Amino acid sequence: MKLPSPRELLHRTPVRVAVGLIGIGVLAAAIAYAGAGDVWRGLGKSAPMLPWVLALEAAMVVCNTFALRALYGPLVSRTSTRGWIRAAMVGYAVGVVAPLGRAAAEASRAVLLKRGVGGPRAAVAAVQMQGVVLLANFIASTIAFIASIHVLGSSRASLFVAANAALALVLGMSILVVRKRGRPGRLMGNFGAEFDATPGATRPEVAGSIVWETVARVLQFAQCGVALLAVGRAFSPGVTLAVQGTQLVGSTLGDAIPAQLGATEATLVMSASALMLTSTMAATLALLIHAAQLVLAALCGAGAMAMPSGTAMAQPVEAES
Repeated sequence: MKLPSPRELLHRTPVRVAVGLIGIGVLAAAIAYAGAGDVWRGLGKSAPMLPWVLALEAAMVVCNTFALRALYGPLVSRTSTRGWIRAAMVGYAVGVVAPLGRAAAEASRAVLLKRGVGGPRAAVAAVQMQGVVLLANFIASTIAFIASIHVLGSSRASLFVAANAALALVLGMSILVVRKRGRPGRLMGNFGAEFDATPGATRPEVAGSIVWETVARVLQFAQCGVALLAVGRAFSPGVTLAVQGTQLVGSTLGDAIPAQLGATEATLVMSASALMLTSTMAATLALLIHAAQLVLAALCGAGAMAMPSGTAMAQPVEAES
């Protein structure tokens, strides 16, 4: 009997429910530790800043979409603008609510975009995009680590940010190299042969994608700064970078949890003193950003359902030379 892979396990309903309950438990524990009453009052005071946090989150989605478009190179025109918008909305909504959110988001976008370029090419771009995101996280985490050491000194939070940067670099480079040279398609059956034979993005196209995704991390830095102001912390570039780095650590730790529920909250709360925050501020900041993500996911899901699905292909698929 073949044992299911971790990804297959996480897509089984009982496992999803169990993982979701774990996330809720972690979230509740983090809020209780920070003081539930103080956190809810802090959320009420920070609510006027939610539109700004939401707008920056939407801008990150735009950058992420352009990063994926860069990986398609000259094939990008085979999908209409409406098709790209729909894929972006579906991908974001799925990525926020599904376990292994990044992988689920890229798989969803590939399904919608394959009509214009073919399944193997869309799958290759989805895999490369995961590598690109990790390398952008490496860049952001490295900068955050340097800022953390400068502003906060050598702390446990700084070491976690450094470890996350190293992990992102190793995984990101591994994904790109294995996809190009390792012939991973041999594990996928007949589709795998086409996957391995399909050329992906060129180095300049991958570099362009990384630039777009790094711009998204700059916007994330701005979002952290706005959230810090919302919870009553005076803006400091060094502290903001440290918070961003810790947020990326939480995202990594909570990747298997739907919406990363509780992961970023717990990570920030446990690192609050090192980040020169109170635990209430840390929990409120994480919840404010989470609220913006959930609202945007709901808007994207509704928008995608309202958009006609038969307009994704701008040009017919032709055989690639």
